[in-house]
Order: sequence, then structure tokens, then C-alpha cells
Amino acid sequence: MRILLADDHPLFAEALQLLIERSIPTSKLTVVANLAAAHSALADAKRYDLAILDLHMPGANGFEGIERTLASFPDTPILVISGTASAADVSRAIELGAKGFLPKTMSTRVLAAAIQVVAAGGTYVPTDFARMASDLPSGEAAPGSARLTPREAEVLVLVAAGKANKEIGRALALQEITVKLHVRNIFRKLGVRNRVEAANAARHLGLAGAPRR
Repeated sequence: MRILLADDHPLFAEALQLLIERSIPTSKLTVVANLAAAHSALADAKRYDLAILDLHMPGANGFEGIERTLASFPDTPILVISGTASAADVSRAIELGAKGFLPKTMSTRVLAAAIQVVAAGGTYVPTDFARMASDLPSGEAAPGSARLTPREAEVLVLVAAGKANKEIGRALALQEITVKLHVRNIFRKLGVRNRVEAANAARHLGLAGAPRR
């Protein structure tokens, strides 16, 4: 899997590179520091499976650069990252066609889980913005959205990505029996009976999207 990371903060880029290489061992990562370099890399004959773009890197001009990237490279899934995030930012990214929005303040484990979901063809937005990204009318609460713990949300993201309990355990550094307990609690809280229904609930909450075809 070929992944492009475009970020002008060396320390964060290095940390994210190590995280991706550890979480997705089959990945081949290219790191650039500005939008022009990102576009040059994306124009390469070898297609990237995922591009992770900093919202405020040089040349991006915020969403103007993201919009140009999505228009120029429509076949490449785009994941937007930023040091700050507002509901408007998340909404704008998804409306433009990005497959996810990740605040840089997220824990490394959540970042890893989210990147794996998007790399697998899903969509990810922060749990705090789940209601905004769902199809529910304004003012209507998403079932179960406020009841899941942060750890359960992480597990649900990976369940929705089709990961087995053993794979989830490796990704989150948990014992398989612990994962099973989390999955059982998730099923109970969301009122679902199996992993397919749990994945559908995750998409409804904005934690995952339908796989690409």
C-alpha cells in the first residue's frame, strides 16, 4: 500500500510516519512538506492508495488546497489532518469529498485506528463530531453515541473495518479476551446482535464509511 504524507512539521511527520509503518507494515510511505510537492508525487504514474494532507501546510491555503487536490486527483482517497479542528472544518472536509478528518491532538492509538479504516476504504471523523457527520436531522441524538467509552469507540472503528478480535488486539495493544469484552459491551450499548450490525451502527455514527468498490 502506497501512502503519501504531506506535512510541514518535521517532528509530527516523523512520529506519524513511524506510527503508520508500525500499524500498516505493508505500507510504503512518501513524506513531503508542501502542497506542490504533494501534487507532484500524486501525479506520479504509480497511484497512491491514500494521501494524508495537512490543512495548513505551505501552499495549501486551507481548504482551497484540499479542494484543488480532490479535483485534480479524484481517484486518490484524501485524509485531512490539522493541529486544530472545529465542527465546521470537519463538515467542510467531508462535504468536499475527503475520507476523513484527524485532529493532531488525537491519541496515537486512535490515529492508527482511523488511518487503517480510511486505508481499508472507509470514512472516519472524530467521535466528538459523529452526530454532525451522521444522517440524523439536526437536534436528534445518535443512538449510543454518548454511551461508548473512548476505548470502545476505537474498537468499534476497527470492527467496522472488518478486523478480527485478534487483529484489533494487536492494533490497540489489548489481550484478545479484553477485545471480546469490549465488543460485547458495544453490542449491548448499541443494541446490535452481530458485527455487521455494529459496522452499520458505526457508519450511522460517522465512525466509518462504506468500503470503496
